[in-house]
Amino acid sequence: MTYHFIRLMKPFIVTKFLFFALLCSLQGWSQNTSTPLVVVEQIQAYSYLNPTASYWKIPANISPILETLDTSLFVTLKMQRDKGYTTTTNALTKLNQTGKIKIDWSNSLTIPYHAYIEIYEMDPEFAYKNDLVNLSESEKDSIHSVWFIACSIFNLKKERVFQKTIMLGFTPVESLGLGYTIKSTPSMPSLLYNAIAKAMNYLNTEGDEIDFINVKVPAAYATDNYWMPFVHNMRRIIFDTTKKFISFEDNAGVHALRMPPAVLKKINNKDRSENNPYKDIVEIIRKTRSVFNKNEYYQVMQPLRDIKNNIDYSLYSYIEFNTEPVFNDNNPKLAIQFLPEVTHRIFQDKDSIGFFTVNDFVKEENKFYYPDIVYNGYDSSHSANLGTFFAKQPITHSRVISGNVMNHDFMIQLNYEHNITTLLIDKKIVMVISGNKKPIQMVEKRASLPALENLLLLIAYAEIFQQPG
Repeated sequence: MTYHFIRLMKPFIVTKFLFFALLCSLQGWSQNTSTPLVVVEQIQAYSYLNPTASYWKIPANISPILETLDTSLFVTLKMQRDKGYTTTTNALTKLNQTGKIKIDWSNSLTIPYHAYIEIYEMDPEFAYKNDLVNLSESEKDSIHSVWFIACSIFNLKKERVFQKTIMLGFTPVESLGLGYTIKSTPSMPSLLYNAIAKAMNYLNTEGDEIDFINVKVPAAYATDNYWMPFVHNMRRIIFDTTKKFISFEDNAGVHALRMPPAVLKKINNKDRSENNPYKDIVEIIRKTRSVFNKNEYYQVMQPLRDIKNNIDYSLYSYIEFNTEPVFNDNNPKLAIQFLPEVTHRIFQDKDSIGFFTVNDFVKEENKFYYPDIVYNGYDSSHSANLGTFFAKQPITHSRVISGNVMNHDFMIQLNYEHNITTLLIDKKIVMVISGNKKPIQMVEKRASLPALENLLLLIAYAEIFQQPG
């Protein structure tokens, strides 16, 4: 895990509804020449995002948390923890229980200081809207989970003599994982309290500010019955996209592919003259659109090049730019639509070698992902139940390109939200790739058709199939 430490410049403005009246800091602390004892009375936790889940519950072994306090905060405060005292843990069940500390020192009344740890998962929007941390928009989008870790220490007069809060942001990063990224959890549950324990090293007596720590952790992936059997424990092939072309090496050798920009020619759909080169397309548009002049239409030529094999390809398509994309469940539409009424062609040099059609929001029959059960996207043998009780969800591809080329049926399934691309030849998966706009890594089981497989890779990451924005 990678930690990035940020000192917050703005104090937290407390809301009446939430619990962070604890976001003050050092109060009335006086150093003693001797080393006073302190007990950690209780650790309590709650998730505002998933209050009934199990992943955020405090683990049975809290030694890493206590040992971090021993070597960091308590050293700074010149205190020594009574290691014979048993700390209690409490998983809260209601939001209004957060921020409340129940003082019961019947078993520790002779100890001069009493510490309490509070751990709360909150919606990242809460931090942003309250100006708790100053982040760019891209950074905000990347943080999937925010945790508040507070430590309060009381003296025997029940006066709060120390209080400090760490705000911990979890940013999933690229790893060996492939699949549906789970954005509601910070990482594999086994890593959560490991990260929290390490973050507690930053509890200190400096200033009266909240400290924000951005922790980069491997993403968690939902289990599924579509990609998991294909990618389980398989070698990841890494793409090099640092040059003007894409290269990678697999068992078949080194491959180099280039996807030049597409060439667009606007179609004047109001021109019905005989010399209009798009006369037939205009007639199709007028016959199949109730409001034919609402959107813009283009002929697109997409050049593609297999550098290693010295082959030039091109795609000829007709598209409609939808000025009002719709994303509701009833009739979703992407901004760029490929006209279903015409044939889209694949050429090698000047020879037509195939065709394709494009369909959007296609559900995979009897294939699901399970957001309540996560794994690392690599080893399917190790998974964790989050206890969120989220129901299984159908696997839906944002866009499916299907057709026939070189006498083989093919299908390219694009998932824009989770950056997964799946390539099939003759109804069998041959490649699963991750990457937005450009491929990052893939698992492949080649079908001994290197020219065809490279062509499908070129098509999958061609400019015309990339989602705008």
